Amino acid sequence: MLLRPLLARAAAFAVAALLACPAHAADPAFPLASHIGLVAPGAMKPAPTFRGFIDPATGASILIVEIPPEAAARIEGEMTAEAIKRQGLTEEKRENVTLKTGKGLLIVGEQTANGKTVRRWILLASGGDIGSLVAVQIPEDARSKYPDADVRAALLSMVVRPIVPTDELLALLPVRFDNLAGLRPFRVLGNTSVFLTDGAKDTLEAATQPIFIVSVASGGPEDPANRPSFARTLFTGLAEFKDVRIVGSDMLHLDNKPTYEIQAEAKDAKTGTPMKLVQWVRFGNRAFIRFVGAARADLWLQAFPKFRAVRDGVEPKT
Repeated sequence: MLLRPLLARAAAFAVAALLACPAHAADPAFPLASHIGLVAPGAMKPAPTFRGFIDPATGASILIVEIPPEAAARIEGEMTAEAIKRQGLTEEKRENVTLKTGKGLLIVGEQTANGKTVRRWILLASGGDIGSLVAVQIPEDARSKYPDADVRAALLSMVVRPIVPTDELLALLPVRFDNLAGLRPFRVLGNTSVFLTDGAKDTLEAATQPIFIVSVASGGPEDPANRPSFARTLFTGLAEFKDVRIVGSDMLHLDNKPTYEIQAEAKDAKTGTPMKLVQWVRFGNRAFIRFVGAARADLWLQAFPKFRAVRDGVEPKT
């Protein structure tokens, strides 16, 4: 799986966000760019700025975070009663539930912060190609509008749609894509990273088909002299490959944007398949955009120009 550290950080962020984050239609509704949908309780509607649902009048909300299915077991192991308590949540109930998508762990409790008490529900769902963490927050004064039975029914109504429209996926990101070069976005992590592929499967296995990841992050060295070492440190996080050998590196100036390039040869850690890799890190004003492309060596001549075309068409949204 490409960029395991990125996925691990997203999963860790998901657990923290669910504990710190601030319905009935006949059919499940899907928030923007979400594979996960459900029949929202009460007056909740899909939120305009995050994956989830919200009732602005009461402050009741549902936050949905998609996770790699293989991460679900690890996250479940971390969601112990003691860990939940350290986050300020008083756990009342924990149960294993059966969902249309597979199995789930449902935790219910209350949390008090700044003198206000909220009812919290956390659902960790696994099974199929997509896992999820779903959190419900109900302010104390909205409990009568969102009784426990309704909230539980909403969570158990969770369904998964296999395909999310491309426009929805890209709408979450702080950058725009002027040229996808035939690559297909298939997964977005948070609102910072998008995975694209040149193939029919929604897979993170670059030995199966070419993978290209674009991620945006704050920070990065302001001093140009420190940028090559920063980019090399990022590159060493590609743990899904072995026998990695850097064959070229250079500081490029693409449209007056300093961009550090690393190209390498490697083998897929699982299959031993010969691979080729490229990473570009584009530095800006207290932020950077990272591009990582990987493809089998026999597909590299077709994949690399597409990676480069996508890179050249990425611009911050204004």
